[in-house]
Amino acid sequence: MNTKGNGFLEALKEKTLVRRDKTTAKGADLIKDKEFIVIYVGASFLAGSARRNVENLKKFYEIMKDEKLEIIYLSQDNNEKEFTKHFHENHGNWLAVPPGTEDNEELMKTLENPTIPHVIVYNKLGFMCRRTTGTADLEKKGILDKWRAKNQNVQFRRGKSGDRQVSSQESQSKESDAVAKDKSGKK
Repeated sequence: MNTKGNGFLEALKEKTLVRRDKTTAKGADLIKDKEFIVIYVGASFLAGSARRNVENLKKFYEIMKDEKLEIIYLSQDNNEKEFTKHFHENHGNWLAVPPGTEDNEELMKTLENPTIPHVIVYNKLGFMCRRTTGTADLEKKGILDKWRAKNQNVQFRRGKSGDRQVSSQESQSKESDAVAKDKSGKK
């Protein structure tokens, strides 16, 4: 599991974010006490199941409003008018980085320019808990506990490129089991 999110969260701290209610603040002030940061990369021109992602996020946000969780919308709309209309009519009162800004472009590069729609979840340390194109699993009971468990017992190591990477003890255990099976021919 790569920790590219660490760079994303660092870059986010310097950006000016806006809520649907039009209040703005620096990212550092808005995410400092959050346990999870959910990034939604989308656009107003998405239709069908991609459009349902926003509906699912709204439900999720309402259910989780007392949790230490924040959603940040990175719009890929072509202009401010499209973004504003879609954001104000369809989204929850979460954060957004308007399209066409240097902030938006820099953050997209930090995320390695994901396809749209895309949902990426980071914990407060910047480790990725989830990366997918859909939001269906947000409806599952205990999803935050699953993300918490995924990030427990994390060990740090350096990848070949020097990037910090993590692997859980669970995945290391599975690797050890596979090696043992290979050596013995059975398990």
